[in-house]
Amino acid sequence: MKRDEIFKHLPEIERLYTLFDYTTALWEAKELSLYHIDKLEFYLLLLLRFREDLRMKDMAELLSMNNSTLTQVAKRCENKGLIRRVKSERDKRATLLKFTPKGRRLIDNIVSHRQALFFPVWEKASEKDIKGFIKVLRTVVETLEDRVAYLEYLKRPW
Repeated sequence: MKRDEIFKHLPEIERLYTLFDYTTALWEAKELSLYHIDKLEFYLLLLLRFREDLRMKDMAELLSMNNSTLTQVAKRCENKGLIRRVKSERDKRATLLKFTPKGRRLIDNIVSHRQALFFPVWEKASEKDIKGFIKVLRTVVETLEDRVAYLEYLKRPW
């Protein structure tokens, strides 16, 4: 698509993206409060769902946290019985986070509820629309990943 054609769509894309981001953030905050976890704990658990082999140092980088903040978030999750810290077998200096059965159930439940939230949307869309949406999302993710070098270094956790 040509630049001038893209620019004419940008205001509507930005408006809809902002509304989407706002409404999902509100829903997410309300849902997470039901599970007694905050957003940082949720993102840690979500990342852990994709990659249980990351060192805490790498997790901090992926989550855009400093090491001490991640340590505090991990400690809260550990105190809630959601994760445990273990030493890496490959590098005894490195610490990994592992799910407890309770933590695994919790994140699986949250992900299921997130999918259920959007299910009515997908029921209203055609197969062609869903495939087009997936294609656009994939393009967005791949383009943004190309701009963030450390994600490639960590071999794309998702």
